[in-house]
Amino acid sequence: MSLPNILLGMLATPASGYDLKQRFENQERHYWSANLAQIYPTLKRMENDGLLESREEPSDKGPPRKVYRRTRAGIDALTQWLQRGPEVHSDRLSWLAQVGYLAHLPAKQQRDFMVKLHDEFVRHRRELEGLEAHWAAHDPRFPDALPDPELFAHFTLRLGLTKYATIVEWCEECLERLDRRDAKSAASG
Repeated sequence: MSLPNILLGMLATPASGYDLKQRFENQERHYWSANLAQIYPTLKRMENDGLLESREEPSDKGPPRKVYRRTRAGIDALTQWLQRGPEVHSDRLSWLAQVGYLAHLPAKQQRDFMVKLHDEFVRHRRELEGLEAHWAAHDPRFPDALPDPELFAHFTLRLGLTKYATIVEWCEECLERLDRRDAKSAASG
């Protein structure tokens, strides 16, 4: 998965770079992250490649803002990316790599790391639970009568909930194992 493909998907409706950054922070961040230093150069390259076009619009917060929209070539590129099928095994999980190397830390710091990881995923899960509850309470079409864009967005939300619940359970199992190890060590020491 690459940032240009994500931006093409996000630009179903025209948006500025700042608007896209806000969407990353509020929605997409559960499966992809990007900052303005990545977004703006990528948008410029995509425009140079003919995948996007832009226009300036007045802004009520200062100078005019540049709003991007997909071109026919951009829509074609997005369609080709989707038609290639699922991109599996392309995730980079820095936190999981860190867990793999926790042996380099003292036992207390190992446990502290796992507690922080657990708490982070509990927080993410709760955010998604809140989003889903709000959606269910405010959209009578929820869940199965949602139109395609919203239906597929809900699919990603459900996977996020399942994923975070599984990771939280895994963290709890790891913490229990660390506690058993530490108890054995204390008993024999």
